[in-house]
Amino acid sequence: MLKIAVMIKQVPDSQDISIDPVTKTLNRSMARNVVNPPDVNATEAAIQLKDKYGGEITVITMGPPMADTALLQLMGMGADSGILATDRVFAGADTWPTAFTLASVADYLGGFDVIFCGEETTDSSTGHVGPGIAEFLGCEQATYVHKVEYEDGHFIVNRDIEGAEETIKIGRPAVITITLNANEPRNPTLKRKIGAYKKGIRVVTNKELQLDPSCIGLKGSPTIVKDMKTVPDPVKNPTKLGVEEIDKLVSALVEKGVVK
Repeated sequence: MLKIAVMIKQVPDSQDISIDPVTKTLNRSMARNVVNPPDVNATEAAIQLKDKYGGEITVITMGPPMADTALLQLMGMGADSGILATDRVFAGADTWPTAFTLASVADYLGGFDVIFCGEETTDSSTGHVGPGIAEFLGCEQATYVHKVEYEDGHFIVNRDIEGAEETIKIGRPAVITITLNANEPRNPTLKRKIGAYKKGIRVVTNKELQLDPSCIGLKGSPTIVKDMKTVPDPVKNPTKLGVEEIDKLVSALVEKGVVK
């Protein structure tokens, strides 16, 4: 039976994103929160793997206490348990300490045969965290994957490579990042939702992980935003032309090479 993890993130809705002018970080308090879309595809990939080959799925996230709703949603899809890594010292992390913390959580839980991640998050779009987890754990990895099979202790994956497709075989343990729209995620069911609320979410803090505070959260983030400026929308002053002025407009466009 495969031991499967899915690393997910609760992100601000892309329509509601704003930047805190003081901290130079995302202001999450003003936005509606959703599960990062590729992470939903990653969860579906994990469930399909479990359905076909057997296994147990743990969804894991690092975030504030309210991120438990994201875990419950994915447990409603079919994940077996949820882990919330939450602590003030984790806050403000860029991709380096995020990957380090999530890898530490996986190690603390006893390790996994395979860890799924979404290809990237909508709030930073770096694609760093999945490969970072693989590096910290010393795992084989495959990125931008849209199909996963399991055979003789190895994962056979199909991945997108700039207009082509590559099929590779990687061993256990492995980290696999799944592309957006790689599959059609199933909807949570009422029965699974009730089961998720009954099970509840397990909370892990730095008291359990014992990570050096200088290596996690904002203190452990090498990315520093020096300054930020608000760029105003360009002011457009359209000019209305009368019928008698159309000839002049056409002549001007021809002269500038806009039309021939």
